[in-house]
Amino acid sequence: MEELELFILRIPDFDQKTAAELIDYFAFFLQKDNTQDAFTAAQIRNCFDTLSLSPYSNISSYLSRNCGNKGKYLKKKQGYTLSRSAKERIALIVSEIAPKPVSSELIDISIFEHTPYYLKQIAEEMIRCYDSGHYNATLVLMRKLVETLIIECFEKYGVDADIKDGSGVFYYLSDLIPKYLSATKWNASRNIKKSLESVKKYGDLSAHNRRFLAKKSDIDAFRFELRQALQEIVLTINYPS
Repeated sequence: MEELELFILRIPDFDQKTAAELIDYFAFFLQKDNTQDAFTAAQIRNCFDTLSLSPYSNISSYLSRNCGNKGKYLKKKQGYTLSRSAKERIALIVSEIAPKPVSSELIDISIFEHTPYYLKQIAEEMIRCYDSGHYNATLVLMRKLVETLIIECFEKYGVDADIKDGSGVFYYLSDLIPKYLSATKWNASRNIKKSLESVKKYGDLSAHNRRFLAKKSDIDAFRFELRQALQEIVLTINYPS
């Protein structure tokens, strides 16, 4: 795991850390990787094995002992997560910027609760850009998010050939939108068209027009419709199934 090898280079005095101390760092690495909501003792053990290190004798017991309101870990259904304070402490040690929680000003991130990790990550990055006032970046990521969702919708229903050219390459968003709206496998709502076209219009301007500088008001003008559109496509895909 090349990323893990690079990560341990940022741990001060790595070779002098005890196996117990390394558990916390490996937990941070696994949670930062963000491929799932929680990590397990087996995944921590795999980090030791990957680096050819002697593992802690009982990783499950260590995680369990350090759980609770004042502990370093929180117990979840799928495994464990680092507490906020533990995550921030390790982030400082490895010179990692701990991401701020996303707001619900642009959209509610819960829309992406059951989607693949990469979609949730794109959505969170889009929201953080909006929260920080980076509106051009917000619109570019918004465009990417909508494009990805439309493609995955066609893939879910087994009709992705309808949105590919003769070389098997997916169409651009300008063609994906009308294809999505006219698809017979699902019924797109009437009001989604305007929102999707706004995403394309402002996303294109932010990405390709060197004299266009997006403003908050540009996004706020269709923010409510954006949330409806994203939620509709996610529900149409029905990821849990």
